Amino acid sequence: MNIFNRKIQYGWVIVFAAFTAMLTTSIPLYSFGVFIEPLTETFGWLRGSISLALAIFNLVVGFVAIFLGRMTDKYGVKQVMILGMAFYVVSLFLTSQINSLITFYLCFAGLGVGASSFYVPIISTVTKWFTRRRGLALGVSVTAYGVGMAFFSPLLELAISNLGWRMTFIYSGVVSIVLLTLSTYLMKSPPERFAAEQKYDEGEDIEEEERAADFTVGEALKCRAYWLIYFMLLFGGISAFFITAHIVPYSIDAGVSGFYAATLLTVIGLINIFGRVVGGYVVDKLGSARTLAVIFSLQAVSIFLIPQFSRLSALYLVALLFGLAYGSWAFIPGAISSEYFGTTNSGAILGTLETVTGMGGAIGPYFAGFVFDVTGTYDLAFTVAGFITVAAAALAVSLTVFFKERRVNLPEWDKDPRR
Repeated sequence: MNIFNRKIQYGWVIVFAAFTAMLTTSIPLYSFGVFIEPLTETFGWLRGSISLALAIFNLVVGFVAIFLGRMTDKYGVKQVMILGMAFYVVSLFLTSQINSLITFYLCFAGLGVGASSFYVPIISTVTKWFTRRRGLALGVSVTAYGVGMAFFSPLLELAISNLGWRMTFIYSGVVSIVLLTLSTYLMKSPPERFAAEQKYDEGEDIEEEERAADFTVGEALKCRAYWLIYFMLLFGGISAFFITAHIVPYSIDAGVSGFYAATLLTVIGLINIFGRVVGGYVVDKLGSARTLAVIFSLQAVSIFLIPQFSRLSALYLVALLFGLAYGSWAFIPGAISSEYFGTTNSGAILGTLETVTGMGGAIGPYFAGFVFDVTGTYDLAFTVAGFITVAAAALAVSLTVFFKERRVNLPEWDKDPRR
């Protein structure tokens, strides 16, 4: 076996390490809904107030990512992950001891720093290990979020019922120490010029023009394609995070028991896994923008359908459609960033794009909780979420019309895309 083939095989070890880390950090992001009712019962807090913790978490994840992306490019992925593990585990333990909204918010801010340390650095590292199969590798890596959503939500619901929400956070911290230590040990950056060697081995021509087309952060921010991508992902994220945060309390209000309401996240998570793998394959064939145009359309349809049903069986069917759509695009920021702007500064550029996760994850859950507190229903929130997802699909279409999906030719109607 030659040295190159051994490098290719280790690339899939990197995917496993990425999967493990993102599985662990999916707990506060995708299982948040199971804690809303217990916290309300314990403290009497409103849903909007509780949801603000998730908003803070996502804001921190998004904006800290800018700095962590640069740190990864400069110091290496392993160092950033060690820092993130300390923040994440300590914050989980401290969340078990909260007695006020302020401490709850501070703990989720700490969780956000930790989770951000395990997303942008890892995704940018995976993109550097793969070229032709990059979409598939990213898709497999982020299936972890689907697995976490599928299995953690009912497990945490059972744990809360039997142990209480405080002990549930403590046990989550113990499990996180083990899994994040394993992931950090396995993760490393590829050898220098590995991407070029991989392209050569796969029979692709490497032109100096293509390598030179790798953008700096400043050049990416000046490109009009960047901002189409940015707002497209922002709109899609606002609606997606609203659903994952509030579908459990919505279902409980509709008459579904707490455990079966939590299994809706299991359904979303399971189909999410399938969607991420299939989405990765489709992105490799069609490109990110065309794939997103279809996916956001499906997501919009599912969001408009959810408030039309209250029976569990019907909600399961709609959850399947939403999970397929959301799973198919959740990993795409890493892929589309590499497609349009190259991999040389992928950590820093992806870090700027990840601010959409922060804002989308903040606006969606908090807006939905606020609407519920004011109106007593989620109807208005579902309507708004559906229409902004339609807007995301329209931006994806615009991207395919005005810009080719390879950075060398980007954009068609601007002879100097860096200007």
